[in-house]
Amino acid sequence: MSKSIYIEGNEEFFIQSLQDRLLRAGATLVNNSADSDFVIAVGEGFSGDISIVSGNQESGNSEIVVRIHDLLSPEGKLRSWGDAILHDWARSIMEESKIPKITDHSPRFWVHIRDVCDALCILIMSDRIKKIENELNISGRRAWSADSIIQEMSILWGRYSDSLNYSHTIQSLSSIPGPVTDTNDKQPKRPDLSAIHNCLRQCGSEGWHPLVPMRVSLMEIFAHAIR
Repeated sequence: MSKSIYIEGNEEFFIQSLQDRLLRAGATLVNNSADSDFVIAVGEGFSGDISIVSGNQESGNSEIVVRIHDLLSPEGKLRSWGDAILHDWARSIMEESKIPKITDHSPRFWVHIRDVCDALCILIMSDRIKKIENELNISGRRAWSADSIIQEMSILWGRYSDSLNYSHTIQSLSSIPGPVTDTNDKQPKRPDLSAIHNCLRQCGSEGWHPLVPMRVSLMEIFAHAIR
């Protein structure tokens, strides 16, 4: 069943990504809240049937609040979620600049914008949306330290550069990097994901299972940086 949806807010890139996903799901986007079945508010202080905010931002007057933590996009056009640091590291590695020693960047629960928009689309298009719990957290399920991300970025960029320059060695071709791992023994407390998981299951999905691996996210960041 199609829904007429109105979206307002100040996170233009995120809004565009969510609009694209909703259109693919059959939603009708309208230009006036009075013509809509459902109002989505994105960003601090905006109100609607559902508010989507970053971390600890203040939501507007909405029955449902979704707090997204550590959101990343390959394009680097998000305003409030802090993924600019990933793009800064990628540029430093590409330019062979020295990355300052990181002492205050705690592990983060990065989650790809595609996974987030997929989950939001399931919730918004479901007939059960107005019966779900009133506050939901979304984040990645695993924390990644700055050191492990930078190490993986260096490996990925090195392999790409070797391919361009025909400079692969037996060692570089035979060395298979493992998945990005967190080397920090002290894990931060993860946002409670039980509510979003349960709500997605009630809407007919398998729950909150982000599908985009961190390594793919990092490769996409490089891909957009070299365009």
